[in-house]
Amino acid sequence: MTAAAASRRALDWLDERAGRVALGAVVLAVLLAGGYAVVLGDSLRYLDEEVYVRLAGSLADGAGYSADGVQPTAYRPPGYPFLLSAVHLLSGGSVLAMRFVGVLALAGCVWLSYRLGTRAHSPAAGAIAAVVTAGYPLFVYTATTLYPQIPALCLLLACVEFGARRRWPSVVLAGAAGGLLALTVPNFAPSVLVIAVWLGWRHRREGGLRLAAVLLAVTAVLPAAWCVRNAVALGEFVPVSTNNGINLLLGNSEHATPSSGTAVDIGGYEREAVARGLDEVGINDYFSDSAVEWITANPGDAVVLYLGKVANNFTFSSEAATAGQGGGAADLLLAVTYYPVLALALARVLLVRRRMSAEEKLAAGLIVLNVLLLAVFFTRLRFRVPLDGLTILLAATAVAGFWRGRGTR
Repeated sequence: MTAAAASRRALDWLDERAGRVALGAVVLAVLLAGGYAVVLGDSLRYLDEEVYVRLAGSLADGAGYSADGVQPTAYRPPGYPFLLSAVHLLSGGSVLAMRFVGVLALAGCVWLSYRLGTRAHSPAAGAIAAVVTAGYPLFVYTATTLYPQIPALCLLLACVEFGARRRWPSVVLAGAAGGLLALTVPNFAPSVLVIAVWLGWRHRREGGLRLAAVLLAVTAVLPAAWCVRNAVALGEFVPVSTNNGINLLLGNSEHATPSSGTAVDIGGYEREAVARGLDEVGINDYFSDSAVEWITANPGDAVVLYLGKVANNFTFSSEAATAGQGGGAADLLLAVTYYPVLALALARVLLVRRRMSAEEKLAAGLIVLNVLLLAVFFTRLRFRVPLDGLTILLAATAVAGFWRGRGTR
């Protein structure tokens, strides 16, 4: 048997059994992430985790959305704490139980990657995407940490998958996923608009514009309701959260660097905010205005800093090392698993862009859009997690396309 014939037979085998391979990948994801969650237990390693647990506990106890159980807040986007609050209530506040929100979200990501890979290219591409997603170290790690990025990836993939089905119930589900995504990681809210425009334009002769309008209308329900809550609780119009100001200042001030993240000295701004007696909303506005003033006064430095942050989106450095949770070995693992995936995705876009499906072009566009948006604030490894899911999708179609071409030859 020639190599081409063997390659073709192997690809046919994977196409025929792709669904079972994807189910196996779902089980693998649950075993890997679930096992690691059990190892971590109830210990909290990061400040963000503690904040999310307090917010979830306040909701579960009926004290409203508050970090201290007394004062209403909108400092953190509410989507993820609301997801945690139900588990907090049912489990009596078990951190281990709350970790399984991320584990189950990762399982959902695996299955949705399979569905989108199949839709974008072939069942074989879907199976490859599912397996890589299940075993991707950054996903396993982030899913078991109380961070919102893996649930956000699941919601992003769901918005694309259900929107692409072009049926009214599916589009409604896509809108619900988009609305929850906007409340979970607000930076990805523009992605929902892009998905709606893509849906409307691609199927404009088949009622696509109406479907896009429905998707956007359903998406707006949850964010609009949260804005009403903020207006009542805080007395101000606050779109989603009040941490945009500090995030913008951390990424755009005199001490910021492309890789500084939150390790930026903004003490002078914080003291000034205290001296002015500003409340939560006022501090957010003051920080935003200060960041804009620095950009306006230092346009050249701001451009260089922005380009550096764009490049930093593609780093492999582990945040865990800053808290004593990782280091050189973790960095090496992240590098050897990320850069081959990135190279394959780039090859797909640069070498065969004319033969890319509409779903692949959408994935590539969403990656570019969010790389540029994330750099407006500051970049961190975990913020890139939803983009890695889309990158894996493109890498899987690249492998399946090369494999099919080799078998044909």
